[in-house]
Amino acid sequence: MNTNWSIPKRNIFAAINDLRHALAAGMNARLIKMKNEDCSNPIRLKEQDTDFRNYEFSNGMLQSRASIAADTQRSEFEKYLSLTYKTCYGTPEAKERYYTKGLLSPDNFKGIGMSHLVKVDDMVAFFITTKDERAKMFANQYLNETTGNERHFFDNFRYEHGGQWTVKKFRRKVWVVELISTDEPKARLPWMLKTVMTILNAILFPLKFIPSKSVLRMDNYKCITFRIGSVVNGLSVEFQIPKKFSFK
Repeated sequence: MNTNWSIPKRNIFAAINDLRHALAAGMNARLIKMKNEDCSNPIRLKEQDTDFRNYEFSNGMLQSRASIAADTQRSEFEKYLSLTYKTCYGTPEAKERYYTKGLLSPDNFKGIGMSHLVKVDDMVAFFITTKDERAKMFANQYLNETTGNERHFFDNFRYEHGGQWTVKKFRRKVWVVELISTDEPKARLPWMLKTVMTILNAILFPLKFIPSKSVLRMDNYKCITFRIGSVVNGLSVEFQIPKKFSFK
């Protein structure tokens, strides 16, 4: 089945609106019910994988612990990773040993090799036992309560396996628009569906005459356009406002 036209809908009226758009575009289409996971573009949910082993280094930025904690663009887990883990490079065996048993060795800190995440607490504890001066450096950056506003390079991480979107499974089937070949007979709509679409068309028709505003910002001027109707058959009024005025 060709269900590429739109994302499935649980609400019948939203699904009817999708069908309305498909028919208005000249498609031969009908509304059917399917399992969400069987649709071409199913409803998806973003899952938060909280296993640090499934993340990899993205970039390093000069910032403070306070600015990371206050960042509204990141999830709480992304902040947690930046404030708690550091990217290290070492042998594959050392990475595997740490990821499975939590044990560190000098092979985790060779500076070259396989990238992996190491918890700062574990790093500091390991460096203290080996009398490495990096213990003091990382403790001051990550663990000292009085240095929260100091700027250092902190690592940011991304999900290693690509997207974190998963198909949502519903107990009941969802509504979806099915596109039918133009060679087949025109799909017949139930009279109730036709009635609802007629009402929707009547309600939404006046919206065509409400001006839509678009703003284009250029280096030397700002272009503001108000448009009514389609690009081909509609009307538009355009204002070009220079940023600087001068007389020659």
